Amino acid sequence: MKNIELLPISEEAKKRLNEFATQYKRYARVIVEVVSFNEGRLIVRVEQKELVNGKMLTKKELVERVRKMFEGEIPTDWKLTVSAVDFDRKDIEGINADWIKSRMNRLMLKAKHICTHTGIDKSTLSQILSEEKPLTKWHKIALYYFFKYYEVANFEGNKC
Repeated sequence: MKNIELLPISEEAKKRLNEFATQYKRYARVIVEVVSFNEGRLIVRVEQKELVNGKMLTKKELVERVRKMFEGEIPTDWKLTVSAVDFDRKDIEGINADWIKSRMNRLMLKAKHICTHTGIDKSTLSQILSEEKPLTKWHKIALYYFFKYYEVANFEGNKC
């Protein structure tokens, strides 16, 4: 589990939480990570990355599972906030040149920033933005997660 070392709990509790997280990742494609811990307030992020046996867990189900996972492993006086993230394939299918340009403008990003972090070649990105070349599924996924991460991580103003 990412950032588990931030928690001031026993090594045994960390080990159990890591085991739970590993099982969720392996069998349900659910990723659990510690976002922050400060003064008894723990924020955890959970996301199901893909369908498993045609099933996508709801936000409520994800939150309940993470709460049960931490039950008995952290002090009862801690405030646990679980942020469940939706993965919607329609979001990815809707990506086009205008979608990319609007996010680039809003976040004040240049093509070189996107190329550096997605692996998309600068000439390919230029052709995509000018609509000379269609977006592949790989491009859409790379761009979707790049912008999603960039927005969530609050990197605005800090050029990659």
